[in-house]
Amino acid sequence: MRLALFDLDDTLLDGDCSDRWNLWMIEQGWISDAEVFMARAEKMQQAYHAGKLKLEEYLAMTLAPLRGRRVSDVQKEVERFVATHLQPRIFDQAWRCLEIHRQAGDTMVLISASSRHLVAPIAATLGIDHVLAVELSVDYSHQEETGYYTGHSEGVLSYRGGKVLRFQQWLIEQNITPSHTTFYSDSRNDIPLLQYVDCPVAVNPDPVLAEVASVEGWRRLDWRTAALSGASSSMH
Repeated sequence: MRLALFDLDDTLLDGDCSDRWNLWMIEQGWISDAEVFMARAEKMQQAYHAGKLKLEEYLAMTLAPLRGRRVSDVQKEVERFVATHLQPRIFDQAWRCLEIHRQAGDTMVLISASSRHLVAPIAATLGIDHVLAVELSVDYSHQEETGYYTGHSEGVLSYRGGKVLRFQQWLIEQNITPSHTTFYSDSRNDIPLLQYVDCPVAVNPDPVLAEVASVEGWRRLDWRTAALSGASSSMH
């Protein structure tokens, strides 16, 4: 079995789904002190791009607005959010790349450091069946089928080396021994998994990943540049 793994934010998607979801939660009135929240979120985004983010801290802040909310209610909001704010931001080249792997009969996996409540609906939109993402804790003690979010994550975080661990766990659970693995990512934070797979591909790479990809001779794709040049040519 051949596997094609994809990071989500800034790889298939132009931007970060968690960032945009934070703005959506502010618009819905789920966050009381929006200014303080966004200032902290911005600082943490900078830490992420510098390879220094403690994901636990980011999750503690960004999952707090979900605490006590019914899973089904949040899901309805996420579906609206994905359709209006995320689907239009998927790179055209991403759709084409996914179709190439689909035609080749490859099994596709979306593996992201964003939370499952955001990543799973995007995966469904993209036609990707398998999702590895940050798992959210749900309280089922209210005698309702849907459950309520606790505002916490659980399990191994699919972040940095945790992506490798989660991928290894998934292979064991699925009883899969892949004949070939490819992974597409933009971020220095994904270097552990890029080094683990057979075929690493740097997509819109940050400066550190661009340097590593150049040294290692990894394939590089610049979808954002192509999108920008397409936009500028259509303006002339």
